[in-house]
Amino acid sequence: MAKPQTLNPRSLQSRLTHILQHWPSDAVRPASVSVQTYLQNQLGQNQSTHTSKSSSTPAPKAIPKISESSVNALSALLENRFANKYPLSQKIRYPASDPEHYDNLIREFAEAPNRDWFGRLRKRLGGILRLQ
Repeated sequence: MAKPQTLNPRSLQSRLTHILQHWPSDAVRPASVSVQTYLQNQLGQNQSTHTSKSSSTPAPKAIPKISESSVNALSALLENRFANKYPLSQKIRYPASDPEHYDNLIREFAEAPNRDWFGRLRKRLGGILRLQ
């Protein structure tokens, strides 16, 4: 059963705006499926309902289509609450079989968007022809 909404729509909208301003961008993910695009669409739909109403009649408060629990989850992810509450052990973060695996993965995600065509080709050929 759904929990009734306890925050007013303006408060939800301000929280969404805060999350949108502070959410880190992902250079690897396409912009069409990013969290920022989704939140901007949610805020844009709410603002367009306010502006489309005539000024003579009081506009009813637009209720965001995103639920309060979703906004709470986004806030928790933004504040890194779960990583702080459930920290990873060193055995998981640095496995004995390949201790630098996750560091290499993070570095690869950071480098990939800035690579040119030749760099992508060189990386692909390097992955196919592994010489040890």
